[in-house]
Amino acid sequence: MSSKVLSGRRKVFPQKSLPVIVPGYQLTFDMAGLPYLEPGFGVISKITSSREADETTGLSKTRPFADCQVGGPLHCVAHLITPEEMQRIIETEGGNGNPDVGYQTVEIRCQTYDGDLITGVTLIDPRLKEQCLHPSERYHRILLDGAVENGLQPEYIERLKQVVPYRPQTVGQTVGKCLFLAIAVPLMLPYICFMIGAMVLKLPVPRLVSSWMDYMKRVVWALHDYVLAPVFGKGC
Repeated sequence: MSSKVLSGRRKVFPQKSLPVIVPGYQLTFDMAGLPYLEPGFGVISKITSSREADETTGLSKTRPFADCQVGGPLHCVAHLITPEEMQRIIETEGGNGNPDVGYQTVEIRCQTYDGDLITGVTLIDPRLKEQCLHPSERYHRILLDGAVENGLQPEYIERLKQVVPYRPQTVGQTVGKCLFLAIAVPLMLPYICFMIGAMVLKLPVPRLVSSWMDYMKRVVWALHDYVLAPVFGKGC
């Protein structure tokens, strides 16, 4: 994540940042956002038997390189931050700090580029299943900017560049996007307003609100999968 987002938007100011390698994990885009707009968000996923990595490329053998994965092992950035800043990150991520509908915190073993071993804390959603979602161009650019800014290995940055962001390719997909906006925005607007209010007032988001948003996401993805995508083309 670039400092423009981490510090500028989320007001998290790391005391120290180091590029690290996390063996046994990889970056995928299995976290569903909103079709046609922000289809997939990056998440850290374990390389399991279903995500077995090729020994040469580090890429999963079960799905194409450019679709929705970067391959393992994971390269990322370890930030030294305060507990209050970590809580702020948790509350502004998926689920708003409610583990039943969003991320859970787990400890991971990391290795710095100098070879030192450290223990980090990250966010993982164990409910996620392997699926082929593309990041938006906006989100893809944030990841690339953060990788370059924090000095990740050039080879890994090249892998990130190979991920193909989603963009409408046909007139049908553009029409589908417009229809999706017309239907989904009224459904999401109450949650968006509540989120803005909670951030301004520095209040936690109630579990009921997070659960409602999780349900609405399921509704809009069903709309995409069974109505819009078959007629106008995929939005992910």
